[in-house]
Amino acid sequence: MSNFLTDNPITRFVKDVVGPAAIMAAGMIGAGAVSTRLMAGCWFRFDLLWVALYVIPMVIIANDSASRIGNITGRGMMDMIKTELHPLLAWFMFVPTFLLNIVVNMGQMSVMVAGSYGMIGKEMPEGGAATPGVIITTIALTVITLLIVLFGGFKRLVKVMTGLLMLILVCFIVVAFKGLSQWSTWIGLIGGLVPKIPADVPIVGSENVRGAFTQLMGIAGQALPAGVFLSFGYFTSNANFTAADVKATFRKNILNFGVIWGLFSVVVVVAGATALHDFYTGANGGLHYSQIEKVFDAGYVIAPALPAALKSVAPPIFSLGLLVAGFTTLVSVAMLMVYFCLDIVGRDWKYTDENKAYRWLLALWIVIPALLSPFWQLPALIKNILAMAGNLVLTPIAMFILIFFMNKTKYVKEHTASITRNIILTITLVFALFVTVYQGIRMFG
Repeated sequence: MSNFLTDNPITRFVKDVVGPAAIMAAGMIGAGAVSTRLMAGCWFRFDLLWVALYVIPMVIIANDSASRIGNITGRGMMDMIKTELHPLLAWFMFVPTFLLNIVVNMGQMSVMVAGSYGMIGKEMPEGGAATPGVIITTIALTVITLLIVLFGGFKRLVKVMTGLLMLILVCFIVVAFKGLSQWSTWIGLIGGLVPKIPADVPIVGSENVRGAFTQLMGIAGQALPAGVFLSFGYFTSNANFTAADVKATFRKNILNFGVIWGLFSVVVVVAGATALHDFYTGANGGLHYSQIEKVFDAGYVIAPALPAALKSVAPPIFSLGLLVAGFTTLVSVAMLMVYFCLDIVGRDWKYTDENKAYRWLLALWIVIPALLSPFWQLPALIKNILAMAGNLVLTPIAMFILIFFMNKTKYVKEHTASITRNIILTITLVFALFVTVYQGIRMFG
């Protein structure tokens, strides 16, 4: 009996999940991912599902390539770019990533605050005003986050993030369950596999529109951020993975980024399409799906999946999941930026009990964006969509860097990229470049 308790399909699955890939996947299944996919389903139904699905192989291979470089060389990516390519390229990647991730973490804390309000059945102040309640909630959440992150070390943090990853996934499977039980949903899913850019959606009661291409950039930017691809090797090296762990790491990457993160992408789009787009038609003067952009309103996404007597608790349940999602991304982004900051100046970047510089910087990367967040007055979900779209701009350069290192035996020895890996990495580079250039033409052409 005791053997079964410690060695059964569930415990083996959990053991396979736990690790650096779980931290990164938990960060990617964060408020940005929820925002981009939920609003894509809400505003455009299944028309942008293809983006969420087609990027999955790109995410797996790009992250696995970054981990291989880190595991085999034992070096940080910023140092490698600076010494093996050019110092200016390293700083060119570092500075905008630094600034962008301040905005990203401001968005995560905004979502955490909005989630806290939603859990007690309250809406955020109109216009995103920095009221005393918002400021006090922000400070409280910041303190709680610091206590969780700074006490217990890297291994305990891995376990916490893994647990939260599974909690998020379960929450959104429940959300999408009713939608997936209807045959019409499956027809929509099949149609959503065909690449297309739908027409913009006019916002009822406003002259503005929901931009389909902006939403596409948000989904792609959240899935293919340069910062994640360049930083994943730090996480695996910090866990003391080496060249001997290449195959085991690849399996974990497939499980976390392919199975778990891929399933998440589907269920959130389904939830938005079936429980928001299909239900909020503006009938009898009610809320129209094009008007949904607040956490509290989006919380009703799970109402159709609940018994009638429990529909009133839909926003609190959703808000809890979103709060956790915001936390996981906030922490993972803070960690990767500490790696970058220390490595770019040649300092020890490993997260250990002895590395005080890492702990101080990690605290600053949580505190500063968090305390700035109440003063960026946009709806929390919209903040995350804009931040994720901005993430995509540096991705083509990041992919070029990964391709360069993965094809040099000097760095990865016998683990140089195969033809298949190179094809997927190149497709990722071209896709990110196309989306970025196309958006630039739309804006300035």
